[in-house]
Amino acid sequence: MSRIRVLSEHLSNRIAAGEVIERPASVLKELVENAIDAGADRIRVEIERAGTRLIAVSDNGCGMDPDDALLSLEPHGTSKIREETDIDRICTLGFRGEAIPSIAAISRFSIETRTADALEGFRVEVAGGKIVETLPAGCAPGTTIRVRDLFFNTPARKKFLKSPATEEHHLEEALLMLALPYPRITFELLMDGRVAIHSPASEQLDSRLRAFFGRHFQDQMLPVQHRENGIELSGYIAAPGFTRNSRREQRTFVNGRAVESPALYRGLREGYATLSDAGRYPPCVLFLTMDPTAVDVNVHPAKREVRFKQEYVVSRAVAAAVGAALRRRSTPTSELDPRVPMEPLLESVRVHYTPSPVRQEDFFTEPEPENAPPPPAGATPPATIPEAPPAGPAAPMSAAPLSGLTDRPRTRDYAATATPSASPQTEIPEEAEPAPALPRTPHPLPGAMVFNGNWPTTVIGVLDDTYIIASGPAGLVLVDQHAAHERILFEQLLRDSGAGIPAQRLLLPLSVELPRTAAAMLWRSRDLLEKLGFDLEPLGNHTIMLNAIPAALPTGDLEKLLLDMLAELVENAAARLPLEAEFVARAACKAAIKAHDHLTPEMARQLLEQLGKCSQGTLCPHGRPTMLTITLAEIERRFGRK
Repeated sequence: MSRIRVLSEHLSNRIAAGEVIERPASVLKELVENAIDAGADRIRVEIERAGTRLIAVSDNGCGMDPDDALLSLEPHGTSKIREETDIDRICTLGFRGEAIPSIAAISRFSIETRTADALEGFRVEVAGGKIVETLPAGCAPGTTIRVRDLFFNTPARKKFLKSPATEEHHLEEALLMLALPYPRITFELLMDGRVAIHSPASEQLDSRLRAFFGRHFQDQMLPVQHRENGIELSGYIAAPGFTRNSRREQRTFVNGRAVESPALYRGLREGYATLSDAGRYPPCVLFLTMDPTAVDVNVHPAKREVRFKQEYVVSRAVAAAVGAALRRRSTPTSELDPRVPMEPLLESVRVHYTPSPVRQEDFFTEPEPENAPPPPAGATPPATIPEAPPAGPAAPMSAAPLSGLTDRPRTRDYAATATPSASPQTEIPEEAEPAPALPRTPHPLPGAMVFNGNWPTTVIGVLDDTYIIASGPAGLVLVDQHAAHERILFEQLLRDSGAGIPAQRLLLPLSVELPRTAAAMLWRSRDLLEKLGFDLEPLGNHTIMLNAIPAALPTGDLEKLLLDMLAELVENAAARLPLEAEFVARAACKAAIKAHDHLTPEMARQLLEQLGKCSQGTLCPHGRPTMLTITLAEIERRFGRK
């Protein structure tokens, strides 16, 4: 009996869906791409429950007749390519014919469509990949596709979805990435009946850039217009000094398709040369128009990755375009046209989970290690952390070493919470009833050198303004100053959040303009942020007024701290904590002292004393070790003494 079997069409479609449809945003992307390919100039998207209940895409494109509507449900049924040679010169966004049958296989799916010359439309109902009904329908010319109950027959996939706020962010980002290269198309996105995006058609890109990212973002961008070796580049790049903490806002497009490519990122890096800070990424909205035969988009099912036949030529063109835009900064603005028309360039190549509730305790289940570090001499045992003293006037700032890293006095005096021997003149407030022990931290990262019980006792110095060198009973201890301070702030914020974190009002409220997706994330999580000590007020679609921050955070460059924190939280893909604790962890990370911030030996000593008071001072909030040990035995072995 043969052991090899040909899979059924239904099963093969579900397998294909696993490759093409990663999350609700993948459905939106595929359906809107089809609408753009159909020649629509108005596209409306409706979302319910972050896409798990409904994703509906309506367009006024060319529509389909009944035969084409049924054929579109067949695997690899497509009107985009006909011959093998067409694969080498793909000019449309879609071409494989996998998306529609894949989506229909894992949802309750319907198509309602009509061509302009037809007297009536046609409707097809599909459930789990099987056609259940076909009938005439009255509808306007164009196509409306509704995807209900996504992943209803693949519950395992549904469990892997992130929080509704994260999935909504991905949906908004997917539509944004499709709207940017097509300013002549009107896009509208409704989230649970609320208008999230409404972008009217425009001849120029700059109005859409301002609508999506705000006026401040647009004011920091420089126009790009360059042509080299048959590659036309246009769009905007950031002025020097305007950066982000990740590459997420480096948006690059090839022939109207949003793509990721090392060749493009390399060109951006070379174009800025030394004008961009290490570890920071200047935003961009950069469009490349080139010969379709010179780029391969058939690399990945999601069509996000591309390969160029001549990567060096592409990188060099991008670097030259960036360099030319930067050099034009000194040119009088009257000589530059800030409006960058995009559609003429594109016309040359166009052919017309909801997760179950999670308890925070579930993420902190690591047992107490047998060789748990002893607290420093005279320190309070780290099993519990005393509650904050009763509300009252803020203690005056003493010579707390860590305060030297922030340009303001803190409302909480770290020196006052150190050991009695650290500051004998400082009166230690009487402790209130001890709070419950803080939850444990997650498991350390794979391969990390975990703490072996050698708690540092004597500070020797600071290496590279990054690592505190100390001695312990078992040998030499290296402490990561950023991870250590991050842990201290995390536990302080987490402890205070139970009773309400004390907030410090800003002398002058700060107006912050946010990208659309970051602003949406902020307002969806406003209650949580206020619980953590932030006081926020809306000033417009993208602008907020920041009136107060948690007392434990520094006030230096608050706009950058808030933007970086929200930029990481909207993705939240690598989060190892519940969203509440993740907010605290990201805030602590952004506010903590950084590598290469200068610490004196006295600052380092007080940092270690504060770390000794933490319930788990050996790991940062996300499980990275704060310290590692080089034992005496290892040192003696290296010197050949044993």
